[in-house]
Amino acid sequence: MLFISKKSLSLFFITLILILSLSGCVPVILGGGIGAASYTAMRDKSVDSSINDSKIETLIKSRLYKISSELHSNVSVSVDRGCVLLTGAVSNPSLSSIAEKESWKIPGVIVVDNNIIVGKTLGVTETIKDGAITSNARGLLMCNSSVKSINYKIKTTDGVVYVRGIAKSKAELETALNSIKHIRGVKKVVSYVIVKSK
Repeated sequence: MLFISKKSLSLFFITLILILSLSGCVPVILGGGIGAASYTAMRDKSVDSSINDSKIETLIKSRLYKISSELHSNVSVSVDRGCVLLTGAVSNPSLSSIAEKESWKIPGVIVVDNNIIVGKTLGVTETIKDGAITSNARGLLMCNSSVKSINYKIKTTDGVVYVRGIAKSKAELETALNSIKHIRGVKKVVSYVIVKSK
């Protein structure tokens, strides 16, 4: 198993941020330069919806933490408009169903999409690769003037990219997904994006 120190990992992410910022199309936001209210105003999503999603996410993570350290550390929770996306990898198959059941217990949850990989855990190398894919995908969408990138949430697990959010049109969604599909290391793109009705 490959061991990477915290210092090396930090250096990797700092280098990645510098590379993206030097491309000229990815804004680097340090120290909370953009407020939550401003961010929500730019997205096609209300402040109330954002607060509710954050609350749901926190409650699910809290439940997972109380049940199992493996669940808490290996399962990622992302919520968008009450729709919960579970990703990550667990060695014990029962943990996947437990995470899903616990998510449903939270008020305000509309859908739970369980994409947890069962029977394996992801090492540091896979985690770094997934992080690079996610950063690359976000950067590509931000650089594309025909895509409102702020409306998309991206999560990568073991080379599979999960995309959530809202697209202004089918054409925009196709452009976004095609951009992501061609990133090196991407095995598959799974879309949960809703196309905005006119």
